[in-house]
Amino acid sequence: MLAGIATSIAITFNMLLPVVPVLVERRGPHGAAGAATAALFMGAVAGELLTPWLMSRWSSSRLLVAGQLMTAIPSLVYVLPQADASLMLAAAATRGLGMGVAIVVAVALVAELTPAARRGRAIGYFSFALSAPGIVLPSVAVSLLEAGRVDADALGAFIVGLGGALLALMLPQTAISRVSSNVLHAFRRPGVLLIFAGFVMVSSSFGAVITFAPIALPAAGAGSAAAFLFVAGSARAATRWLAGVLGDRRPGRLVLAGGIGLTLAGLVALGIGSNPAVVLLAALGFGGGYGAVQTAAYLAMTARATSDHRNTISALWNSGIDLGASLGGSLLGLTAARFGYGTAIWVIPMVVLVALPILLAPARSMPADARAESSGSAVEPAGAIGP
Repeated sequence: MLAGIATSIAITFNMLLPVVPVLVERRGPHGAAGAATAALFMGAVAGELLTPWLMSRWSSSRLLVAGQLMTAIPSLVYVLPQADASLMLAAAATRGLGMGVAIVVAVALVAELTPAARRGRAIGYFSFALSAPGIVLPSVAVSLLEAGRVDADALGAFIVGLGGALLALMLPQTAISRVSSNVLHAFRRPGVLLIFAGFVMVSSSFGAVITFAPIALPAAGAGSAAAFLFVAGSARAATRWLAGVLGDRRPGRLVLAGGIGLTLAGLVALGIGSNPAVVLLAALGFGGGYGAVQTAAYLAMTARATSDHRNTISALWNSGIDLGASLGGSLLGLTAARFGYGTAIWVIPMVVLVALPILLAPARSMPADARAESSGSAVEPAGAIGP
């Protein structure tokens, strides 16, 4: 049931993810596409950080329904033929808010219902369900945009969002035990703040790439934006699952380092982007690397925390993705407004490179109580130097 809810969230999200930046760029000043990406992901961050407090007061199913509706209904704004840029930005922020609430609740339920020894595999399968729509839908969305059928993108996002809300109503009532409503309490766990900071920096590459590709790459052909998004989405879905399986058996530090290396390679290839083969290699490297980093970062954070932090770790992990994506889109847009998109994309690999030592930095040894609760998982927290 949770996998189905994750899929509906992902479909509603991905149908408009690469489309709205282009629409806002057409209606606003040069570089406005970054503002659209920032609005979406900043709304998501707000929803994610608010959700632990909401979870201490409302049921999981009620929050999932509300989140799905908030993602679906504002999608209708993009059916309007001459929507104002400010209205499109407001709709993007509201969609992000709803997505943030829904995804934090869903991830917290996965952690609650999964034995520690299989947490990596469970989050891997859940992440695959969340990422699988991103294999095809961004490419389909861009193709519909180029064909002048933005209304089909918007209506598709609306209908699937309503379906997700109905699916959430069928979810059995499940309470998250011993939840903490204060996200900042999770930062007291050794190493969590460093993992979060590094993860935000790596996630900035996602916001930058999803903004850059539909604008800078050709509209058709093997090196097109649609082809890039298809290959990147496929690679990201596969490695999110694979990193979860490896995370139950191998040190998390190794998975993180390998993922960041692949992400960097993909970004450099995208910056070169001289022919279709290089563009497709960039998509494979970036998508595969970032997918592995996403799952490995979650496992590293949960391994540093206790059971009463499951909802706050879920909030931090999801907000790390979206905060980073928002910052990446904003940074790319601001730099592009001055130097152009071809130059601006090179800022992002430098940010990811700086994140490498932060994510892998040594942290204080984990207290005995946290080690006991995490002993069922073979994941080594990023930077852990204790047993």
